Amino acid sequence: MKTLGDSTPSLTLESCSKCVAQDTGSMRVCHIGKGSVQEVFLKDFSVCYGNVDMMRERLISYEYAEPSVKMLFQFCGSRVVKIEGFKEDVEMSCNSHTLLYTNVNAGQVHYSGCEQQKFLEVNFKPSFLLPYLPNEAIFSKFLSRIKEGKNAMLSGTKGLVSVPMQQVIDTIFESKRSGALQHLFLESKVKELLLLQIESYLKSAAEDKAAVHKYHVEKIYQAKAIIEANIGHPCSLIDLAHQVGTNECTLKKGFRALLDTSVYSYWNDLKMQKAYKMLQDSDASIADIALDTGFKTPQHFSTAFKKKYGITPGKVRTELAESR
Repeated sequence: MKTLGDSTPSLTLESCSKCVAQDTGSMRVCHIGKGSVQEVFLKDFSVCYGNVDMMRERLISYEYAEPSVKMLFQFCGSRVVKIEGFKEDVEMSCNSHTLLYTNVNAGQVHYSGCEQQKFLEVNFKPSFLLPYLPNEAIFSKFLSRIKEGKNAMLSGTKGLVSVPMQQVIDTIFESKRSGALQHLFLESKVKELLLLQIESYLKSAAEDKAAVHKYHVEKIYQAKAIIEANIGHPCSLIDLAHQVGTNECTLKKGFRALLDTSVYSYWNDLKMQKAYKMLQDSDASIADIALDTGFKTPQHFSTAFKKKYGITPGKVRTELAESR
């Protein structure tokens, strides 16, 4: 694997000097490039999430007060995390995740230049994790090294971010809560993410590799990106498969194997999420929202919306108006 010393000889090491404490010191906002990185500090863990355009290649130092377990999720862009005491750098590419323990919480992060970076990192005390680790062979060595206070990574192979993981993290990025309610919300989501990550590691490495090889992971993620960019303009499965250079059967099976959902369910969930957000944040009519999310008629939209949320779009609007 590459080391930072080999790949970034001319970069100046920076610290996050533009961090501003907020919410009585329990939150820190750092402005880096175009965008910001927010870090929220809770009793047992901290949550750091960023959505920034680095504009150029950067090497930034970081430091925490005590050893911790780290959950790393990378959605867009790539970065290399160099942790003191680790023999190899932790390379995070698009749509990857990993779980590791470090007994020295200091190091550097190398961000690739001129690209969008979207990531989430959760740091927590080992005591927060230990009660939840299953008694399975895949976790035994990781658990032993944590108890011995030695650096460890659960698996040398990065996991692939599933749709359920992405949906949980999207709610974190989009949350408008503050104070105690935000803390309660984040604690519940961190536990949900931990559950999803542990379950992903319970799948055997052989099965994961076979699925990735068989179903062409790059093509599946390309199809996923096309869906996300065209929420209101659905196409047939055959057309979508042809756009990414595969066939309908492979697309359906690969989507299910890699992302733990069907193509239709993922597309429908995105449409419903967009519709709900438009009902909350815009003055667009229900008919316009139906059209914008790819429904042929407002009636079809209302039926699908009620099936998803148990309430009609009109009722959502009424309740929002009454609460204001």
